[in-house]
Amino acid sequence: MSDETDLVPLTTAIAGLRRQLKNAAEQAEELAPDEPRFRITSVELELTVVAEDSTSAGGEVGWWIFKAKADVAAKDVVTHKVKLALNVGDIEVGGRKTG
Repeated sequence: MSDETDLVPLTTAIAGLRRQLKNAAEQAEELAPDEPRFRITSVELELTVVAEDSTSAGGEVGWWIFKAKADVAAKDVVTHKVKLALNVGDIEVGGRKTG
């Protein structure tokens, strides 16, 4: 399909987003009382992905995201645009939930 170093599994990308949202919530805990805070209630992602039939995964379809620097035009793949709407639940920070 393509050079594996250019690809990130969709599950890894969403897990990374989850970690970054938690980090942002933890940083907000350290803000002074007069500094603005934001409540994230939902996240919309629009991704260009590649579907690959993986025989090693029991015939499941794997969804991959190209890294930002990957030259998608030079690859011999068919890409798909996927839009995900994720509802952000409470994020636990310091033993208590935010949100």
